[in-house]
Amino acid sequence: LPDVDGHYAYSALMKPGDGFNNLMTTRTITDSFDEFKGLPIHITEFNTSYTPQGVLHDTNLNAALIAQQLSRLGDVNESYSYWTFGDVFEEKGVPFTPFHGGFGLLANGSIRKPTYFTFLFFKELKKKLTNCLCKNDYAVIGKTKNGYAGVLWNTGLEDMTLNIELPLEGAQASFLIKTVDEDTCNPLKIWHELGEPANPDKETVSLLREAAKPAISTNLVDIKDGKTTASFLIKKSGVMVN
Repeated sequence: LPDVDGHYAYSALMKPGDGFNNLMTTRTITDSFDEFKGLPIHITEFNTSYTPQGVLHDTNLNAALIAQQLSRLGDVNESYSYWTFGDVFEEKGVPFTPFHGGFGLLANGSIRKPTYFTFLFFKELKKKLTNCLCKNDYAVIGKTKNGYAGVLWNTGLEDMTLNIELPLEGAQASFLIKTVDEDTCNPLKIWHELGEPANPDKETVSLLREAAKPAISTNLVDIKDGKTTASFLIKKSGVMVN
């Protein structure tokens, strides 16, 4: 059970492998019955915790954890639905603040939480990829019509750098990068440092919406002998798409 402190609940993080193993167990049990073998499995609700007042849900760490989940959920399941899109959850009554640990991808006022962009990044990636080249605990990378694209994430407590070697022709390659991390897209931090207004005015809501946008950058690298090594700094709790 999560530790409850005042209005908020603090959940212990499940090891990603444990969650994936549970899903594989479901697949194995289903396939053990001849009449159900091979039938599609649909996950109608999933999240990083089961409490509607879970501090984790509003954080950048949640976005990174969900990226790790999305990279593998489709391996044994036909579909999976995040619970929920918005923070409206009638079982606990009207939320007391826009950031209260709700299940949703959007806080009150249509303020996009970091996890919103995890889903957006994977949607963009799916549209671009012609085939997947690499999938591990930190990245999904594949070939596109014009080059390469991928989603990278960091669920650790320290910044990390991923060096990725890619075969390319020409003299240089440019990578367009969208980044969501605690420094670039963290409306929860802004709200907290504004004094945690329970009922922010229109100007504050507009400010929080602006704070909830990915940073956009480019990285120009040289190509030598038909290949290049792209280096990506992923800050803790960061997610990026390129």
